Amino acid sequence: MTFKVIETGSSGNCFLFGELMIDCGLPYSKIKDHVKPNVLLTHCHGDHFNNSTIRKLSTNHDVTFYALPYLCERLQTIGIDNFVPIEVGKVYQIGEYKVSPVMAYHDVENVGYRIMYKSIKHFHITDTVTLEGITARNYTSASIECNHCEIAALQLIETARQNGEFTHMTRAMNTHLSVQKAIEFILENDIKNMTPIHIGISTKDQVMYALNQIRNKVNIEEEALKNEIH
Repeated sequence: MTFKVIETGSSGNCFLFGELMIDCGLPYSKIKDHVKPNVLLTHCHGDHFNNSTIRKLSTNHDVTFYALPYLCERLQTIGIDNFVPIEVGKVYQIGEYKVSPVMAYHDVENVGYRIMYKSIKHFHITDTVTLEGITARNYTSASIECNHCEIAALQLIETARQNGEFTHMTRAMNTHLSVQKAIEFILENDIKNMTPIHIGISTKDQVMYALNQIRNKVNIEEEALKNEIH
């Protein structure tokens, strides 16, 4: 059982784990050959929830969406009724999988997911400023946002301030997870396989440098990095 990245980044996100698809933030043409029967949605931002793609998925395929209540309301507004409302902390049996939503901390209501399949435990989360209060001890694998490097981001913010310029890094630091926090979580929970996702382009080199420093302790899934988009 492997975690697969169709694409990830600020331009769109879609992931696969066995018979589960996580998020539909890409054009339909990019995911139509990868459709799974169960779709886990995280939040309403367009790079995770593409209205047109979701409508086409519902029309052209036999799929069920799992989403927070406010997202279910949004699904209804675009003519979709094949959904299951979910709550943080509850466990849902989806075929052979057990899935439990985890609260994420973004600028809109958002969740990550614990996914259990036989002896495999996978943790997935993106678009969250913190992982405080969350554990995934000895999970088999994890796909975790590594959006920016804190040090490099602060330097970019200061340079922009001095030049009287705008930088998106301020929002990124307030709403997205740094590579430092992601690494801390991975090491504290003794997770041996990590797929870094949603890496921002502005500090990507510094993020990759930080990830390289833990390769002796954690297997970094490099194949996923080929599908980073911005």
